[in-house]
Amino acid sequence: MINCVCGQFIYFLIPAPDVTLLARKIIRDSMLDTDPQKPKKIRKPKEPTEKWLRDQALRYLNRFPATTMKMHQHLQKKAAPNLEFFDVTESNLIGNIDRVIENLVRAGFMNDDEFAASKARVMAKQGKSTAQIGAKLQELGFTETQMDAAIAALGEDPYKRDLRAAARYVKRRKFGPYKPTEIRSDRRDKELASLARQGFSYDIATKALDAETTEDIDALISDFSAS
Repeated sequence: MINCVCGQFIYFLIPAPDVTLLARKIIRDSMLDTDPQKPKKIRKPKEPTEKWLRDQALRYLNRFPATTMKMHQHLQKKAAPNLEFFDVTESNLIGNIDRVIENLVRAGFMNDDEFAASKARVMAKQGKSTAQIGAKLQELGFTETQMDAAIAALGEDPYKRDLRAAARYVKRRKFGPYKPTEIRSDRRDKELASLARQGFSYDIATKALDAETTEDIDALISDFSAS
C-alpha cells in the first residue's frame, strides 16, 4: 500500500492483486474441496451361490484358521444381507454352506481334530493351564470329544503340566518368594486370586505360591520340564 498526498487529500494506492496467484489458489481450493455429503458407492448385491460361498471361505482361511462351526457362522453373516435380493431362503443358504464346508473338509482345507490339537499344543507351550486350554477350545467351537482328544494328545500328566505352568506364572509375575518377606503374606490372597483367574486349582496355586525360595520355583519348572 502506497501513500500519496495531493493538495489537502491523502490517497492510498493499493496495488492490484496478482491474478495468476489468485487463480492458482482458486484451482487448488477446488481440488481440495471434498463434499462430505457425497453418497458412498453402493455395492451390487452378490448372490450367495455355492461358488461365492466357497470363495468367501477360502479368502477367510487365507487369513485365519477356523473351525467348521466358526466358518459356518462367518458365511452366514456374510451372506445374510444379500438374501432379500435373490430367491434364496435361509434353509437353502444353510444347506449350501453345509455342502461348501463338507467339500473343504474333504479337500483337506479344514480339519477340526488337527486344529484343536495344534491350538492345545501352542497354549501348553505358552504356559496356559489345562482349564484355560479347555475353555479356549470350547470358545472356538470344538466338540467335547475333540477337546478331550487334544488335551490327551499333549502326552503329559495334567497335574505336572499345570504345576510347571503355575511356577512359570509366579516367576513371571514376581509372586511368592520373589516378594520381600515383610509384604509377602499381605499379598498372598491377591496372588492366589490371580492364579485362580488363570485356571489353576487351589492346590496347584498354593504349592507354587508357597515355595520358600526362587530356587524352588526354578526347580519346579526344570524338574517337570525334564520329566
